[in-house]
Amino acid sequence: MLLITQDRVIAGTLSKAKQSSKGAGNGTIVIVTMIIRKKGFTLIELLIASAILSVVLVTVYSAFRTGIFGYRNIDEVIKDNNIARLILERINTDLRNSFCYSKEESFFSGSQNEIEFLCLSDVFLKDKLVRDYSRISYKFQNNKIYRLCRSNKESLNEDFLAEPEEISSNIESLVFNYGYLNETTNLIEWKDIWQEDKKNPPQLVRVKLTLEGKRKPEFERTIFFSLL
Repeated sequence: MLLITQDRVIAGTLSKAKQSSKGAGNGTIVIVTMIIRKKGFTLIELLIASAILSVVLVTVYSAFRTGIFGYRNIDEVIKDNNIARLILERINTDLRNSFCYSKEESFFSGSQNEIEFLCLSDVFLKDKLVRDYSRISYKFQNNKIYRLCRSNKESLNEDFLAEPEEISSNIESLVFNYGYLNETTNLIEWKDIWQEDKKNPPQLVRVKLTLEGKRKPEFERTIFFSLL
């Protein structure tokens, strides 16, 4: 429609010019000048477009940044959960396979950062994996968890020296608590140390594990076991 309109305007202008030239007589030259404007962007339009583009870019960047940080956080949570699960599951397996040495001596003792007991565990004997009785101890020291396993006759030898195994590092804390049923109140009570009662081991062990890091995630598991 714009082209047609312009053509009509040009045609009308030329016809008027011809009429003017006829009226002016010979020797008169009428020059018709027509200026066609070309449309462009003004400064205000450019500023508005720049502002809209900036808002779009900031929104896209924010969404991208949030996604990256969200992925990193999820990855850290999964990693921490796997580490805690392996540690707690190993302690849980050993405690649930524990037993008393005799009616007079259970060989169970524990503090907030260390625990020791007898249990049935898988050990290598003559290049074979066999199930044997062992004396297991877990100890938290210098942000690390150590596990010491003394099997067979070595388990009852207090003077036997063995090198503990480091099962995990970068640990903020590892705390043991020991629960028993109070027959008077019929309620579970907790102790931080279990050393006085050598005959009867606790009925529950609560393990609280805290990993190092910015979030310092905490994990807890209560282990119920019946000693043989």
